[in-house]
Amino acid sequence: MIRKLSILTLCLVVVSVTGRAAAQEGWYLRTNLGFAVAPGLTLDARDNDWSTRCDKLSNPGLAETSAEECASAPPITGWSHEVGGGNGVQSVLAMGYGWSGLRVEGEYIYRTTTYGKGEGESLVIDEVTQQKQRQEIETIDGGLEDLLAHGVFANVYYDFQTRSAWTPYVGIGAGLARTSLDYYGRFKRNDDPDAITTFEDPLRKARIAGITTVGRSKLNDTLAAYQAVAGADYALSEKVGIGLKMRWTMFSEFDAGDRWTQLRSHESSVGRGFDVIYYVSTDKLAMFGASLNMTYSF
Repeated sequence: MIRKLSILTLCLVVVSVTGRAAAQEGWYLRTNLGFAVAPGLTLDARDNDWSTRCDKLSNPGLAETSAEECASAPPITGWSHEVGGGNGVQSVLAMGYGWSGLRVEGEYIYRTTTYGKGEGESLVIDEVTQQKQRQEIETIDGGLEDLLAHGVFANVYYDFQTRSAWTPYVGIGAGLARTSLDYYGRFKRNDDPDAITTFEDPLRKARIAGITTVGRSKLNDTLAAYQAVAGADYALSEKVGIGLKMRWTMFSEFDAGDRWTQLRSHESSVGRGFDVIYYVSTDKLAMFGASLNMTYSF
């Protein structure tokens, strides 16, 4: 992709020899295609799970428990994942109107980003999860794979007049982005029953040895967003132009949830008439993008 963008940029420089100034007034249609880069982030997760001892599906009859121990819902369980930076592509379709160096524009942007693994392990962040880890959990891992977003923005630009075919500009915008995150998380119990202290009964220890809680889902949320934009257009004719645009976009907190794919190797329930739901949130979603543009003025 970088090689292709370099070739297109070289073509942009070459055609500048014969370009003419484009019209700065009136309606225009613009398309963009480029790449998007996202910084690393921390996913904070939580769920309304009960302990293994109070799970009626994992511990039928609630053996080795008292009536008080499993009488009420426990505190919310929490954990987090470190996610590495990501990269992907973005494409844009926009329509706007320009007059006297100013432009207003409505923009649709589609982008995909694939994230890498964070350098740190999953972080246990609350006492409830720490207790589960001491009693039975051997492995906690997970993270974010792909992000997909459909966004709409209202932008305002200022064009710098250069008396040439080149028109540099800056702009700001605000909008909404329907965003989906491909999340996965896994809690694996110890394979060795003797290492499990959740129960005293060896048979019950063996029953939960090696079982897993797994979540893999496309989580969706609608986020508010704002962006800063800078670029330069080159007029190929009075109606057609090409150019390069760069943008930095920030998003509001993402928060969405779903049922576990499997909870302690059974359905996402503890046998009490409700589903166990996990939620994932992050407040550091951002995107830097660069794209090549084509503009047609009416």
